[in-house]
Amino acid sequence: MRSGFVAIVGLPNVGKSTLMNHLLGQKIAIVAPKPQTTRNRILGVKNLEGAQVVLVDTPGIHSPGSRGAGRVRSQLNRFMNDEAQAALQEVDSLIWVVEAPDGEAARRIVDKGYRIPPDVERLLTTIRQAGKPTVLALNKVDLLRNKQALLPVLQAFGRAAGDSTAPPRSPDAGFDTGFFRSIVPISAQNGQGTDALLAEAVATLPEGERLFPEEMITDRAERWLAAELVREQVFLLTRQEVPYGVAVTIDEFDERPARKDHPLNVMIQATVHVEKEAQKRIVVGDGGSMVREIGSRARLEIEKLLDCPVHLKLFVRVDEDWTQRTSGLRDMGYE
Repeated sequence: MRSGFVAIVGLPNVGKSTLMNHLLGQKIAIVAPKPQTTRNRILGVKNLEGAQVVLVDTPGIHSPGSRGAGRVRSQLNRFMNDEAQAALQEVDSLIWVVEAPDGEAARRIVDKGYRIPPDVERLLTTIRQAGKPTVLALNKVDLLRNKQALLPVLQAFGRAAGDSTAPPRSPDAGFDTGFFRSIVPISAQNGQGTDALLAEAVATLPEGERLFPEEMITDRAERWLAAELVREQVFLLTRQEVPYGVAVTIDEFDERPARKDHPLNVMIQATVHVEKEAQKRIVVGDGGSMVREIGSRARLEIEKLLDCPVHLKLFVRVDEDWTQRTSGLRDMGYE
């Protein structure tokens, strides 16, 4: 029996939360095509025959001014980086998610080879310093139209990771994996390669009994997950800087037990916090159209999570520059 903690780490917007949800077979981490959607570490428990893998989804690791950092305010930015950096130290092993190149970049690789981008190279240094067993997941290979570009990318990461004292983990592919236990091409979206990735992650864990009850999926409370699902819809439906200045808190979460001819249902009241009056106008929309759409979509997602009817009411409030103040982050639950 093996059990332990595996952090899913990487730059912003590379598919970490999508991978987490796919491996668990259930959505507990919100997903949006914008960097910095994930703000907290989120724990998910995957039970297998002979193993319990405790997955830890993390915010994207980035330096100020790097890809994905631009619109995030300083205090919130620091909090998210601290969350991710702490995970590196507190887990047994890592899954490092990196995007596969596509389009014109892939065509250039076939002709001229592959050079690891600077922000990825910086993160490689951080992961090396963490000293944890690491599996590299090369994500979004389903979008890689020119498959000839794949091998040069794998070889480049193996070289950058340095020579391994152990035999190459992928000898048939013709490249050494360096200090990585293995390098696994995957698609977090459709599941390609994820079984192999999970098997490699299990092999990095120490022997031991299960750390959590088998029926447990996550350590996060339902009301926290509900707030995240509301915030997800703000990310999906609003543009520019608005999503990065939004937080959601739950004011009321009332379970109404099932009675005759009346099923179990949940009443939720939540507040969408923004930093500026202009942002509030966008989130509310003309005649309340936007906040109604956010609420309608979020309600459907929460009903899937709770498997019961949900009544959701949203309020929008301005909390001036909350992302720039330590007290503001604390008020929104980021501590």
